[in-house]
Formats: sequence, C-alpha cells, structure tokens
Amino acid sequence: MTDFIDFHVHPPVAELINGPIAPYLEGFVGRIGVESDVLTVDEIADRYRSRNGKAVILGWDAETVTRQRPFSSEDVAAMVAAHPDVFIGFGSIDPSRGARAVAGVHAAARLGLAGLAFHPIGQGFDPSSRQAFSVFEAAEEHGLICLVHTGYSRLGAGMSGGTGLRLAYGNPMAVDAMAATFPNLQIVIAHLGRLWRDEAVAVAAHKPNVWLNLVGTTSAGCVAELDALAGLDFDRCLFGSDWCFASLDDALAGWSGEGVDPERRRRVLHDNAARLLGSAVS
Repeated sequence: MTDFIDFHVHPPVAELINGPIAPYLEGFVGRIGVESDVLTVDEIADRYRSRNGKAVILGWDAETVTRQRPFSSEDVAAMVAAHPDVFIGFGSIDPSRGARAVAGVHAAARLGLAGLAFHPIGQGFDPSSRQAFSVFEAAEEHGLICLVHTGYSRLGAGMSGGTGLRLAYGNPMAVDAMAATFPNLQIVIAHLGRLWRDEAVAVAAHKPNVWLNLVGTTSAGCVAELDALAGLDFDRCLFGSDWCFASLDDALAGWSGEGVDPERRRRVLHDNAARLLGSAVS
C-alpha cells in the first residue's frame, strides 16, 4: 500500500522552471532550498516511487502576469499518462482569460485530470470575483477539485516591488465565498493560509467542502503546533511538501517523529487524500 500522497508538488520540469517560475528564480536562489535543476519526468516518478508515495502534480498558468508559457493542463496530463501509478494531475487555468478560461476547465476535464490548481497572488486575481466564479462553476460541473494557494507567497520576495504581486489575493477568506457559492465544489486551501492561519481553519470548520493542505509543516515542532489551532479537523487535512520549492524528505520527516500519533499520521499522509481523490488514486 502507498505510504503517502503528496498533495502539493511543483515538479522541476523545463515547462515549469523555464516557464512561469523563470521570472522569480533570481529571488528564490539563495533564499530557499529551491531545486532549480531540471529533472526528467521519469526521474521525478522514480523519486516518489522509491519512497512508496504518489504525487499530485500541480499545473501553473500565469501567462497574463508573467507572459511566460504556462505549465499547462496538457503538460500535467502528459506526466500522468507517462506514470499513472505515481502521478495524479491538477491542471491550471488563468481566470483572467474569461471565456477561454472556462473552455480550459472543460478541456482539463476531458484530459481526465482530477482537479485544478490556482495561485491567486501569482496569477493576479481575486478568487471571490465574478470572473473567477465562472471558472469555479465549470469546475463544479465536472467534479474537479480546486486547490487554491493562500497566505504569504515567496514569489517576488526581495525583488523590486515584489514584482508587482499582491499578497492580499492570498487571504483564505476568499475561499469562504467560493465554498458558500459552490457547495458541491471540493476546495483545498494550500499552505494553511500563512498570515491568516486562524481564518483558514475557521473556513474549513464552517464549510464541509473545504480541506486544508498542510504545506510547510516540515518539523516535529510544526506538527505539534497544529494541535493548538482551535477547530482544526485532522480528518480534512492533507499532507503536502511543496517540492521542488521545499524538501520532500524534510516534509515527511516532520510527520515521522515519536510524538506524532500513528493513526493521525496515516490519515493526514494518505487516507484523507485517498478519500477526497476517490477513483483518481485507484
């Protein structure tokens, strides 16, 4: 049986590193443990296979902001097709494209992807806007899970004006509006709302269609801090490493300490994600 499902993977393939991430590499290098060396799809699959894990691969389409070729839904689908035993695909849609964005949701569904990944700060959009809602409506129609990056973003950090990116778009309260409007849409709050942790936990506690992606929990101390978050439901918490922008092994190590309850570890690392993804992990 698979030991874990990493619900937050940015694979270091050329389409991502040399595409939408390229404008930010200057700020990343030397500040975080980003692995900017490009790997092959086979090498990435082997990394997870050797650890008996599966990876949810996240697309990234921020072409409106970066003018860079996206790491598209089609790119993600090709990775999944190459290693369906390891990869689960979440495409990416740029909501700023209007009708083309909605068409992209329908295309992602035809590709057999399990969901869509959004980065409101990096994509420069408000998740609670009418424009974005047309995209989420189409996602709900197809039963696609929507993962939304929230909280502080390292994109543009230390660069002039933060490269124009606005942290306000990362407030998880926008997800509350999404979840209220689309109650049948399964939504994942990524990064536990860094800057707004209490808000993220409150939204998930109030809306049963919202899940929490515990990205950034990379030590036993961080895991222990989760118990102090009032209202946190571990049955709707999902493990995520944020690799290649963070260490997969460090993230796993944070959940392997003696003080971590084995049953809770199993739920967070595997069972909750398997329940949410359903047939996508069979």
